[in-house]
Amino acid sequence: MILFGTGGIRGIMKTGEFDENLVKTVSTAIGKYMKDHEMKSVVIAYDTRLNSSKFARLAAEAFSRRGVDVFLFREPVPTPVLSFAVRHLKANLGVVITASHNPPEYNGYKVYTSNGVQAVPEVTDLLAEYIKNANLKMKVTNKGRVNILDDSVVEKFVDKCFEILVEEFGEKTVDLSGFKVVYSPLHGTGAKPVKMLLEKLGCEVICVQEQMNPDGKFPTVQTPNPEEDGAMTLVKKYCLENQTALGIATDPDCDRVGIIYKSVRLTGNEVGVLFTSLRFEKTNYKLPKDSYIVKTIVSTEMVRPMCLEYSVELVETPTGFKFIGDYIEKNPQKKFLLGFEESCGYLLGDHARDKDGVIASALIAIVAKNFDLLDKLKSLCSKYGYHKEELLSYSFNSVEEATNLYERIKTQTKVPDLLRVIDYSKGFENVIPNETIRLDFSFGKLFIRPSGTEPKLKVYAMTVGKDQKEVSKNMKKLREVANKILR
Repeated sequence: MILFGTGGIRGIMKTGEFDENLVKTVSTAIGKYMKDHEMKSVVIAYDTRLNSSKFARLAAEAFSRRGVDVFLFREPVPTPVLSFAVRHLKANLGVVITASHNPPEYNGYKVYTSNGVQAVPEVTDLLAEYIKNANLKMKVTNKGRVNILDDSVVEKFVDKCFEILVEEFGEKTVDLSGFKVVYSPLHGTGAKPVKMLLEKLGCEVICVQEQMNPDGKFPTVQTPNPEEDGAMTLVKKYCLENQTALGIATDPDCDRVGIIYKSVRLTGNEVGVLFTSLRFEKTNYKLPKDSYIVKTIVSTEMVRPMCLEYSVELVETPTGFKFIGDYIEKNPQKKFLLGFEESCGYLLGDHARDKDGVIASALIAIVAKNFDLLDKLKSLCSKYGYHKEELLSYSFNSVEEATNLYERIKTQTKVPDLLRVIDYSKGFENVIPNETIRLDFSFGKLFIRPSGTEPKLKVYAMTVGKDQKEVSKNMKKLREVANKILR
């Protein structure tokens, strides 16, 4: 059976893995699902990866053969633009061909529901059954229309982002006149919309020319992942050459953002803290009583005391931004302020329901125009405690080996200094049940998650202390515990 992981279906582009037959099979099956549920239209987008446009056309043809009307983008666009387009065009479903920040040999297939949210497990489990029983030889009766979408959708998306920023923070705060930013799309889809939005706000954008053209081989980086230092090398170089403090890079489908500031690499958690601070200090109106910020359980706890001070609810979801988008849609009566995850994904506004590298690029520029980012982080740490997070990854010989160890950890009792074990699959503090274990110690926490599709376990280490020295000492202990349990 084809698996929907945290980021949809993903695999290496080779026969028998992620190939033309897979795209046709999945699209035909989802087309049947749509007809069975009286759904009439789908929006299809794709990134700049090798074969993405070809796979998108194959998907469009498969949906059309099922009698579904298709809106197909003419050019590669960011994943958040697909989320926006599904909502804007009132389509029943969305599909984007992308493998996000994975190496060049990968591609993927993500499905979005009519609210612009990446399909959650209750939907993907059903789709998996349709895929399992897919029939590529069905009789074609009335084909659906294939409509080509031009640049106007991207322009409307950028205009909407601009409107949201002005409405939420006011013209003075978001005015970036006289401010400079170095930007790279890492050969991906952010090139046009990120530059358009920053310039619309008055910002001078210095583009990393070697990385502005779409290229699925991603020739200037080892991996086009802005979470990794290697992807930021040219951005850092341009910042130094142009005496510019802020450098931004977005991944190929422009849903994640990497940040360099004064040659210092900021983590996704640090940026989430800065966005939270901007929300509380610069919002253009009094925050309603039902306001909330939403993050994944493995993202920084530093925002918790911040939310407490401003009487704002902090909501937590399982790992995966789809759960954040789903929560927002299911709670329209409350005021959504900000959503973020530690892996450099952020959302503000009602234009999309997935992480958005376009509006996030503008947000970090706005924060940097109003504050020195490093001074601001130091000030926040002095007030709310020094927080540190680290992601550790452990590989095994098989998925079964990783899963068996994960299950044994659930009953772990002989680990020194262990205070308690929390199994999120049984439910905990209103978080949707999910496969995550939390080990609590006096010096920090370890969150452990299985990959599901790969022979790996991911460990998210978190700690807090009165200063950097204490935090470093705590993190060393957490690493030692993790290595003892998982190696």
